[in-house]
Amino acid sequence: MKIKELNSESRPRERLIKQGVNSLSDVEVLAILINTGTKNLSALDIANNLLNKYSLNELLNLDYESLASEYGIKESKASKIIASFELAKRAIKIKDKDIILDNPKKIYEYLSSYYLYKKEEEVLALLLTNKLKLIKLITLGKGDLNKVKIDTKILVKELIKYDTYGFILAHNHPSNDTNPSVSDKIVTTHICKLTKELNILLLDHVIWAHNSYFSFLENHLLEFVDID
Repeated sequence: MKIKELNSESRPRERLIKQGVNSLSDVEVLAILINTGTKNLSALDIANNLLNKYSLNELLNLDYESLASEYGIKESKASKIIASFELAKRAIKIKDKDIILDNPKKIYEYLSSYYLYKKEEEVLALLLTNKLKLIKLITLGKGDLNKVKIDTKILVKELIKYDTYGFILAHNHPSNDTNPSVSDKIVTTHICKLTKELNILLLDHVIWAHNSYFSFLENHLLEFVDID
């Protein structure tokens, strides 16, 4: 059934106006962005098909080419949806500036929204102020630490650029085994020594998995300088 054939109380746009956006399902919100359907499918049908194929987080991270290749999504629709998602991500980054990451559990919870649907390992650095407030998150590489080449020159450049007090290394284990590998330990030690010479502290290295985490700090595997 086409959206225009629904009674006015059931149409997503009209419900948004009268009842507020929180009254809408994910499918209805996406249908508003899609706006129009095809000859055979309504915008609601297309939205439903997309969310049956992708989780919401996967959809948020689709690139333009992948989204534009979906049935019922042409260039204008794909551009509009990608732009809307990007705007939301930028708003989240602004909010991130108020986040305090002062213990491994908070770090794990913060990383969950980033890593939840990642299918390969990705190495991150979270740059912090002296009050442990998040300054910026940067990607250092993709792939396990035995194979990925971390450009320490880029890391150092970013740390200095933002006058960073300390930082947290993080990477995910899609296997859900949080135990650090030998490579994890070697890379951590190397980066810890390198940045310590610059008086910039490596405060922790957190390995993220779906239901748990491993903290180098909590497990006394980090050359940790007392910050109290």
